Amino acid sequence: MARAHQSHDLFEGAGDVPATRTPALDRLEALVGSWEMEASFEEGYFGAGSPALTSRGGRTTFEWQPGRFFVVQHFTVDNPAAPSGIAIIGATAEPDALVQHYYDSRGVARVYQMRLDEQRWTLWREAPGFWQRFEGVFSADRNTINGAWEGSPDGRSWKHDFALRYIKVG
Repeated sequence: MARAHQSHDLFEGAGDVPATRTPALDRLEALVGSWEMEASFEEGYFGAGSPALTSRGGRTTFEWQPGRFFVVQHFTVDNPAAPSGIAIIGATAEPDALVQHYYDSRGVARVYQMRLDEQRWTLWREAPGFWQRFEGVFSADRNTINGAWEGSPDGRSWKHDFALRYIKVG
């Protein structure tokens, strides 16, 4: 018993342990729960001559980790061409700033900056040759998020990638 107490004492005052929980984390409550995902792709997205396609076959859940400092997002997609994965969302050292660490079934690992308010959910990253951004808008009842992903090689000229809708189911 004394050994466990001594071990805990080693971490007191560690610079990476927050003294308090930032209020920015409270905004994540809007995402917590289970959602269905619906993706829409424009004509030609899957190759020349491919038709426009809307597919509802994905699911995602957002849940708090103990302590309520991080939200874990698990997402699965029925289409084998699309990745399933996990993301960890938390606060940064900047006031009101959030960050998402993303990992998927293709072996992709990315870090997105994030904003979340009463009306919008925004994710973005600035990587050499492959910038990305997502903006989703909450419905009035906050049970639907309508959004889209865009990509850019340089952060100046953006191209629509695909539309993504989240529908809350629990």
